[in-house]
Amino acid sequence: MTNPDAPTDATPAPAPPAETPSPEAPPVAAGRVDSVDVLRGLTILLMVFVNDLGHAAPSWLHHIEPPDADGMTVADLVFPWFLFIVGVSIPLAFQSAFARGATTAGQVGHILLRTVSLLFLGVVYEGAGGDRTLGGARWTLLAFVAIMLAWTSPPREPGRKRTTFLVLKGLGAVALIALLAIYRRRPADTSLLFYGPVEGWPWFRSEWWGILGLIGWAYLTVALLTLWLGKRREWLMGALGVLILLHLVMNQGGLFKHVESKAWLAPVGPAVSWLRGVVDWIGSYVGIGEATGSLAAITMAGCLLGSILPRGSDVATPRERTSWTLTFALGLFVAGLVTDGFAGINKIGATPTWCLWTASLAALLWLALYLVVDVAGWRAWSIVARPAGANPILAYFLHPIVTEALSVAGIGGQVMAYKDSANPGIVVAGSLGMALFVCALTGLLARLGLRVKL
Repeated sequence: MTNPDAPTDATPAPAPPAETPSPEAPPVAAGRVDSVDVLRGLTILLMVFVNDLGHAAPSWLHHIEPPDADGMTVADLVFPWFLFIVGVSIPLAFQSAFARGATTAGQVGHILLRTVSLLFLGVVYEGAGGDRTLGGARWTLLAFVAIMLAWTSPPREPGRKRTTFLVLKGLGAVALIALLAIYRRRPADTSLLFYGPVEGWPWFRSEWWGILGLIGWAYLTVALLTLWLGKRREWLMGALGVLILLHLVMNQGGLFKHVESKAWLAPVGPAVSWLRGVVDWIGSYVGIGEATGSLAAITMAGCLLGSILPRGSDVATPRERTSWTLTFALGLFVAGLVTDGFAGINKIGATPTWCLWTASLAALLWLALYLVVDVAGWRAWSIVARPAGANPILAYFLHPIVTEALSVAGIGGQVMAYKDSANPGIVVAGSLGMALFVCALTGLLARLGLRVKL
């Protein structure tokens, strides 16, 4: 399942918090890197902004048209930047987990659980608007509120606040189960896992995993590879190259295209046939070349950048991190230039050039934020985005919750009239206001104790 022309938004797993750094190397390396949260928050701000835009907004703010065009716009940067930030968070999360005494087996279980959660939420997000029982807007509003409560992370300290959030968490889970039970959409022919074609299926059906699901597959791929390869940065870089090659191979006939022509493989022919069947079966449910290939390569690029940030990193000072990131970004750009001849630049196709160049831009943006926020200490301005960066799943679902609530209340047309304006300035200003409102609301709910984690 590859990503069709859907909104490029998604939210990654949160990075662990960081301490206040200073220009000197040890404090910067030993503490939290605030620029990671700022980058995530700015990406969420951009996500809400471009997803909220009306038709009159400038074309370079919308997704590229036609969808198979060779090029990209600002909107086409959002999804890959989320994937990149997911990767940045992986080494930081592993360091934090193992410092608390986590085991490798426990981390594998955590990775699988988070992946399943992302796949589930991705499918629910994509199918929410199709409900005919309560109506798309009502079902979506209730389901997304239930999701936020079901995945809330209660405070650890015992007391009334923790008890309250535990009760809300339970109510959210029960409400979500009930909403899933009554969900009905227009009947359609479909195919079920391990079953086959079904006629007139009226429940959830998705032809792809949604943005969150694609993030889940990329996260699964890179997190397991990182757990296996460890801190060897050159091995992670090699894995990034293999993931790009996997995309190219799958789009040039597949892994087994020339097997029949190789007589020396005859002795292991049955094993090869079995392996090809397994790959084909997996490929019928997930785009191997995209979700676990080139899209995972973006996440791996973020993981490589994240590998210089943990405590004890061999790339510790601002000068070293600047030099490393500039070299890395240049390498990604050159690699994207080399692969441009295969399929050009295209988000829908998850082409290698699009993946490598968006990762390069993400690395450069992080570097700029790192120098401003962590090194220079100019962080007051980042309050507009940092709360959303620290609570990304909440921010991801808040935008549709706000818009559906306005719709159910019957005032959506009036409040969001800017979207239908023929004036590009009004459209842009209105959507920017919506994005800032969602980020501010995320921060307010976080201050009240609502933190959503997978």
